[in-house]
Amino acid sequence: MKKLFLLAALTIGLSASAQDYKGHYGIGLAVGEPSGFSIKKFNNSSEAFQYTVGYSTGQNSGINLGVDFLLHNYDYISAERGSIPLYYGLGVHVKSYENENQIYARAPLGIAYELHDLPLDIFFEFSPGLAVVPTPSLVMNFGIGGRFYFDIKRAVEKLDEAI
Repeated sequence: MKKLFLLAALTIGLSASAQDYKGHYGIGLAVGEPSGFSIKKFNNSSEAFQYTVGYSTGQNSGINLGVDFLLHNYDYISAERGSIPLYYGLGVHVKSYENENQIYARAPLGIAYELHDLPLDIFFEFSPGLAVVPTPSLVMNFGIGGRFYFDIKRAVEKLDEAI
């Protein structure tokens, strides 16, 4: 019974209230270039950091790590339930393949649907970029995915209460 209570406390504590996950962490998956894990941390209602841990396929397949700073605008598209922000930003990614590394700056442009009843977003993103290492070249990233948002501080508080 104690384990069941602990599991319930963690589940309640981890999930952020729908439409109230600003300041929380979103963790999910993206499929595209690169495909992998997507982590998003809102600083306030319009600014967020997005972290990518993925794998690039194609001619130069390899591990891709990156961070983007994003600005969200909720004014352009309205929805009856949920929110549809457009977002844009700047980021830096490192891709490691074969015996080389590629470092590139990118400018993500995206749209997301933030569900009304669940702490979940679904997104599509296109990110043109410019590689500076090993040689200057154009880079095109894109992805579609989703993230579930967690309130880590609340989860720790619930865990302390349960123990």
